[in-house]
Amino acid sequence: MEGVEFVVHGAAIHGIHLRDHSAQDFYELNLTGTFNTWEAAAEAGVSGFVFSSTMGVYGDSRRPPNDDAVVALAEETPLRPADPYALSKVVGEEMCRYYGRRHGIPSIALRYGMFVPEPFFRYGIRLLYGGVDTTDVAGSVMAALRVLTEGSVRWAAFNVESPVPFMVEDGADLRRDPLTVVDRYWPGAAELLRDRGVEGLQPITEFYPMQAIDRRLGFRPRCDFGTWLEDARARPEARSETPVPWP
Repeated sequence: MEGVEFVVHGAAIHGIHLRDHSAQDFYELNLTGTFNTWEAAAEAGVSGFVFSSTMGVYGDSRRPPNDDAVVALAEETPLRPADPYALSKVVGEEMCRYYGRRHGIPSIALRYGMFVPEPFFRYGIRLLYGGVDTTDVAGSVMAALRVLTEGSVRWAAFNVESPVPFMVEDGADLRRDPLTVVDRYWPGAAELLRDRGVEGLQPITEFYPMQAIDRRLGFRPRCDFGTWLEDARARPEARSETPVPWP
């Protein structure tokens, strides 16, 4: 940490590793590792800290109350982690608060959506289910660093997912036939998807409002399902590898 002004902490094992790593593994790397990073940062007197968190922190709050509902997971939604990975990130966010109180170091947690590399069609459909483009992940980090440099935020956590226009009023249709809702917001999308081998979509049960990061960090992800559709139209040879490409 010598000479470091700001820390971007991204080292972790992730949700995709739950199947082959123990809870102890998550504790040792994600929690002990974050503790060690914070201790070194505090000793060095860094000016700010960006913590890589996850949409998984909402956990059991992601369950809709009934079969016709969807959940809008804004930042104030209760954090109810449902697995060791999500738990490690909730505790990591609490560490950020603690070191801010104890050492006066401001920090921002970014609750990323899914951005593990995927084939073209899986990536595009994933943007409807809480996915985010890697360029927008990087953009959110830069926006967080800019605000920490300005000194206008002491602590905050923000969703970083691809924006979608869905509303809670769309719940019944998103659960029953998401393709009709997609076509309502992006006219012609259903025809394109069917022509490219997408027979249908799995129910959509949640979405992530992006107003907070836009308002407080001046950042909004630019890559969404609409931009992906434009790319798909420009690539007529591209087809889905499976009838229902996500999840």
